[in-house]
Amino acid sequence: MLNVILNLFQDQHDDIILRVGMEKKVTPFAGQSSFAKEISSLVQTLSGNNASVLLIGERGVGKRLIAQHIHFSAAGNLGYFFEINCRSFTEAQILGAFDTVSRLISYEQKITLFVCFADKLNIALQKAFLELIKKAAEKNLNFRIISSVEKPLDDAVAAGTFLSDLYCRLNSVVLNILPLRQRKEDILPIAQSYLESFSKKSGLKFTSFSEGAQNALVSHFWQGNADELINAVQRAFIVGEPPLISESDLGLNVASASMVVSETVESIGEDKSLKTAIDSFKKEYLTKILEENDWNQTKTAAILGIQRTYVIRLMNELHIRRQ
Repeated sequence: MLNVILNLFQDQHDDIILRVGMEKKVTPFAGQSSFAKEISSLVQTLSGNNASVLLIGERGVGKRLIAQHIHFSAAGNLGYFFEINCRSFTEAQILGAFDTVSRLISYEQKITLFVCFADKLNIALQKAFLELIKKAAEKNLNFRIISSVEKPLDDAVAAGTFLSDLYCRLNSVVLNILPLRQRKEDILPIAQSYLESFSKKSGLKFTSFSEGAQNALVSHFWQGNADELINAVQRAFIVGEPPLISESDLGLNVASASMVVSETVESIGEDKSLKTAIDSFKKEYLTKILEENDWNQTKTAAILGIQRTYVIRLMNELHIRRQ
């Protein structure tokens, strides 16, 4: 009967639920910072019990990877790893996922349920989630909940948009995941880890990064965190030539934000209000990217991750003109 449930579930929900089977197929946890070492140690501790874990951090910092490591670091029978993305799934899909997990719990299966963007659940879905957790707790089953959000839930609880009872069930252990730009020691180890992984999968014999590429990696702002870093390495495999990845292969032609900020602070003058500083930064930064792309607004918009119409609007508001 269990196999029938799983097969039926896979047929209907392949696009919305990730079920990682019984094998340990997780990317190694790379990093040399004190934060990375602390997280690695906590993962080992958490894998030995069923305490609920709440991961808080910007998009792309590796919350899914940490959840998978907690699950796969457990000794013995690993059980099933389910992921529910509350930002992109419909209410019916989420309820269907909860129902399937509930039935698996009845068969006393060992399960880790990873609920990402938990703050996107409406009150009705929060109540369904709470009932699922209570059912598992009453039967004292081997069921672990890992949830992730981009911002702390305290304000949502205070505003009544997130159930306080559910919040208390989710935050037995809270891990605040630092953005990549605040742990620069991890950038090169993570990049090298994925370089080796992609080399093995693709058969392309890339071995390392050039000195220029390493400097570019460390100085980049990484707004998209580890996800952006992984994309940059993947791009290098497409456009680069083994054995070394060069700076240009990475496509990081956006200047370091810290350099632009430094230049902006020096040029502000007497008016040191926050609005003036922000406007000055926007103008300097946008002008720099436009110049690097020969004032091509479409390319500039793609690099900045915004719409071309917004680039035009900023140019008008900030009085940016090609000299």
